[in-house]
Amino acid sequence: MAWQFAAKLSDVLAARPWLALTVGATRLVIGVVEGGWFGVEDRCTHAGCAFSQDGQLAGSTLICDCHGSEFDVRSGAVLRGPAERALRTLPLRVAADHLEVDV
Repeated sequence: MAWQFAAKLSDVLAARPWLALTVGATRLVIGVVEGGWFGVEDRCTHAGCAFSQDGQLAGSTLICDCHGSEFDVRSGAVLRGPAERALRTLPLRVAADHLEVDV
């Protein structure tokens, strides 16, 4: 894994609740929850639906609108099924005026 440019901070902050992007071959959504940055792979572990198209964020809970699975974006943990596997979370760090992601 290696740190790579993800997005300008201003772009992430303007794109509420998250910014969907692709870094390398990884599709992810990134945003701010409770003052901290989060990054998760942009697909539900249940049926592969893209959160950027069929999802919503309620506090720190990412809800997949396809089948109702819920995840904690901070840890990736499943909060409610039918999903059984946690989300892949991706570490983010601030570097000057942009975010970098470790993919």
